[in-house]
Amino acid sequence: MALPTSGPLSMSDIANEFEAGTSNLSLYTFGSTLPTPTVTSNIELANDFYGQSAVTLTSFTYNASGQTGPNIACSLEDMEDTAYHDGSGTYPAAGDNVYSDSSGSNGLAVASYKFAGAGANGNYIKINVVGVVYRSRNCR
Repeated sequence: MALPTSGPLSMSDIANEFEAGTSNLSLYTFGSTLPTPTVTSNIELANDFYGQSAVTLTSFTYNASGQTGPNIACSLEDMEDTAYHDGSGTYPAAGDNVYSDSSGSNGLAVASYKFAGAGANGNYIKINVVGVVYRSRNCR
């Protein structure tokens, strides 16, 4: 998921996040693999690792106003908000996890959302379980 943004933080927390063993842990090695590097010269556990995640997320533009259904979501005009997904494509697909923040800490609420994508009229995603895409289709 993501490392905590405050409070206790241990090397074993970092090893779990990066799915590494618990022997021969190296802050330098973990620091070089961060998706948003903060490591410059001295590596510091809290300053460099708070809020970091081993998960790589892809941003996409959407309308953060969740709606009760796809037709209402597709009727929205503005798509000026940014969300993030963990899928392999440019846009979210069924089964992807979607988040309102780049650290992957806050899944999108259960609703339908319009997003900018390949469809001429936009696309929508339907979230049935917090943060998980149930359906992703073109608006018609």
